[in-house]
Amino acid sequence: MKICPHCGAELKDKATFCKECGSDTETGWKEGAEFVDLETPDYDEIVENEFGKRNRWSSKIASLFVVGILLFAFVLAFIF
Repeated sequence: MKICPHCGAELKDKATFCKECGSDTETGWKEGAEFVDLETPDYDEIVENEFGKRNRWSSKIASLFVVGILLFAFVLAFIF
């Protein structure tokens, strides 16, 4: 029987990793492993890449156009 160098659990002779902690049976792993270059993606950049940049002016103009048509229809309804 082998012994895990990381957690001390008993291992089968042909085991390549520890079933208890998952470390390599020959070397284990060092404590304090960390990611050196872990960059989280920017949400706005992802949305822009996937859906394109929204044109805010066109949506404002469309909204004003709809409001204008509704006002015009409302005025016409009271005239006739």
